[in-house]
Amino acid sequence: MATNLVRSKTMKRLQPGAPIGPAIGETDAKVFACPRCARPLSGGTSRCPGCGVRLVMGVVLHRAAGILVLGAVLGALGGGAVTAVAISPQSQASSPAAVVTPSIAPTASSSSVPPSQPGVLPGASVPQAAISALNGTAVVNGRIALDAATLSAALAAKDGSTIDIARALRSLAADAALGNDVAARLASWHDAATAETELEAFYRTMGDTARDALQAPFSDTSGYRAEAARMLRLLASLGAVDATSRTLASSIDLELPPVVLPAN
Repeated sequence: MATNLVRSKTMKRLQPGAPIGPAIGETDAKVFACPRCARPLSGGTSRCPGCGVRLVMGVVLHRAAGILVLGAVLGALGGGAVTAVAISPQSQASSPAAVVTPSIAPTASSSSVPPSQPGVLPGASVPQAAISALNGTAVVNGRIALDAATLSAALAAKDGSTIDIARALRSLAADAALGNDVAARLASWHDAATAETELEAFYRTMGDTARDALQAPFSDTSGYRAEAARMLRLLASLGAVDATSRTLASSIDLELPPVVLPAN
């Protein structure tokens, strides 16, 4: 009887249809760690109450903006490819029928001149996905350069904290994941096989280095500083990696966005 009485009182307090939001720690709660201070936050939180960083779907605001910029670049390039494919059949259908003319034997002067190919654009035979990926590598490398400068400043500062170093390493880990995704899209272009291998090897090593460093507790200051120095030594080869993309792009007369490399 006592159990029924308690149940009856509980049901009276819970009105039918009243929303009951899950709290942090419950099974159905959507909880994620703050990317800056690792504080547990509930889903939908737009600002961490601990460190004050602004968040968009669990991602630091300025990082989310960078991802949106990259998505816009890739989307615009992909949309241009679809438009070109749609227009091409229409232009062929509207072209006048070929006029049959009697064959004329070439003279000595005309036979040495190769026939012109009007309308052929640089890289026209390259898959559009590969061209978008090449542009994407320049965007990713630009992000890596900025995060490398941030990590270098945190390591050089006398009052630099482990939190600052860890924050920069997290950003570099995200850059590496994005770089691997972009480099994998070069697989559709046979001539890009060598560049794809070099780019993926760099981004993979960079991601592994960042993840290994972030395994240490925040109290291990010397460990974080040692891993930060190791990461900066790896990022010293960013210029060569970026040059690989640009050499491949120059083979099809494609100009990539500029990247300001960190000073060594």
